[in-house]
Amino acid sequence: MQRALAPDPVPDAPHLGVHDLSWGPKGAPDILHDLSFALQRDQVLAVCGPNGAGKSTLLRLIYRYLTPRLGQVLLSGVDLHALPRRETARRVAAVVQEQPTDFALTVREMVSLGRLPHRDGLSGASAHDAEIVAAALRQLDLTRFAETRFDRLSGGERQRVMIARALAQEPELLVLDEPTNHLDIRHQLELLALLRQLGLTVVLTLHDLTLAAEFADRLLVLAGGRKLAEGSPAEILTPETIAHAFNVSARIDRSGGTPRFSFHL
Repeated sequence: MQRALAPDPVPDAPHLGVHDLSWGPKGAPDILHDLSFALQRDQVLAVCGPNGAGKSTLLRLIYRYLTPRLGQVLLSGVDLHALPRRETARRVAAVVQEQPTDFALTVREMVSLGRLPHRDGLSGASAHDAEIVAAALRQLDLTRFAETRFDRLSGGERQRVMIARALAQEPELLVLDEPTNHLDIRHQLELLALLRQLGLTVVLTLHDLTLAAEFADRLLVLAGGRKLAEGSPAEILTPETIAHAFNVSARIDRSGGTPRFSFHL
């Protein structure tokens, strides 16, 4: 059967465009309201805000787990919901907070699942697939675990496997929900540095404002399901915005290359 053709990208459109986006559970009020922003190719956007602000909901709309009640999510000007699902999986990869723990697969087999959107029909893995999987394992420092069962890894190791699986998809947009959870400090820094070097458009949620300020090109701050602020970290991370979003007082030390934050009730 011939594969449906995807709509053509729109010239000069932002790589990721979110327009007037709203969503809520069926029969209930919206929990995300009238959200709009644009992200250029290869930029890193950190989404910040308190618990319940709508961060994970926004990501689920971007990687098409949820369908907007109103508004659109556009990739190069094309509505993601107008794309065939396989095409979406080739272009967008997601790493969520919920990790599978009951797969009796090796790390290599888990990462190889990222190649499924690129296979036609019942075709097996190719030599090219194997090369991409091996490269993803190297990037996440997982080669030594390649033949280890996934369910025998620590939480941080499993997190790195899921990120490697996403990279094996060869996406153009990578969406990550709190990717530094379960990682020690070194692996947090290595992961965020890697995300900046990939040449991908990246949207991720982060609780750590210092990491967000250091590694993100742009910040989006949500509060109560609405956009509170958007812009560069230097523009957005002010005591006033932090107080409004998190209901705390903040002091910001800008004496170094990256701002450092202290918080007070």
